[in-house]
Amino acid sequence: TFSRPKNEELAIYELLIRDFLGSHDYKDLADTLTYLKRLGINAIELMPIMEFEGNESWGYNPSYFFAPDKYYGTSDDLKVFIGKAHAEGIAVILDMVLNHAFGQCPLVGMYWNSSTNTPSADNPWFNQHAKHPYSVGYDFNHESLYTQRFVDSVNSYWIKEYHFDGFRFDLSKGF
Repeated sequence: TFSRPKNEELAIYELLIRDFLGSHDYKDLADTLTYLKRLGINAIELMPIMEFEGNESWGYNPSYFFAPDKYYGTSDDLKVFIGKAHAEGIAVILDMVLNHAFGQCPLVGMYWNSSTNTPSADNPWFNQHAKHPYSVGYDFNHESLYTQRFVDSVNSYWIKEYHFDGFRFDLSKGF
């Protein structure tokens, strides 16, 4: 029954859970919704929460694109948070990192050239070398149908499984 705010009416609060709360978890974040609503916002943009390398990160170093990072709590806790945000009339937007990945990502490791320490030339998802000057990590090849299908699958998953209301795409210059 939740209706997202119109794009032109969005008042978005960008939020890095680990810096917003000492406990850095979804359960306590759900308890702050009244405070956030009093600020006048109607949308929360969660900075990247996909599984990333290490435990403390801004999340821009993704490894597993279909898994919320354990640092912030369980998958069920995330779902409960989003449900409570919707009950308060607050949309939840996910900061999506789909320009690059890092070494733990299986899509990088399955096609790896150990002699050059880069993705191999036959990697269906990644360029051997970034095609733009903005690159960090390993650069997705956005011209590849494999990458395009992967991106569609990732986006669909987060909307269907967790009920995110939209995305903010990071480093879209690399797409």
